[in-house]
Amino acid sequence: MILLIETVARRYVCRQNDVDTVGLPAATERDARGRAIVRCQLGPLLDPADPPAAGRLHALTITLRRRVVELGVPRVDLLAEPPPIVPLAPFLLARLQLPWVNGVALLDGQPVIALDLRRLAADVALGLRLAHAAKDAP
Repeated sequence: MILLIETVARRYVCRQNDVDTVGLPAATERDARGRAIVRCQLGPLLDPADPPAAGRLHALTITLRRRVVELGVPRVDLLAEPPPIVPLAPFLLARLQLPWVNGVALLDGQPVIALDLRRLAADVALGLRLAHAAKDAP
């Protein structure tokens, strides 16, 4: 199954099994097992032109060995008819700053980036950010 993720300015898709839960953000700083919860909004993390969302966000929760990552997004839907995802060509993959993209899907006649959210969450938990997000991080 494929999730359609909408930020303020962009749309992305990802595999549903990359995400452990979709729901409201946790109210605590640690999960039930005592692991730290790392939070960030997906839109500004991926694109400096994508502003932070205001209002209620959905949390895409990815549980890692030592941390939990919550990626905040304004909207997320399960696609009834998943589009085919075309993998990126090897020469494009080699030029990515961080390997968070699996390929591209075509939705409503528009290309939509397919993300590897498990890999993205692991990098976020380690403190890795794209250059534009790193300079804005606390």
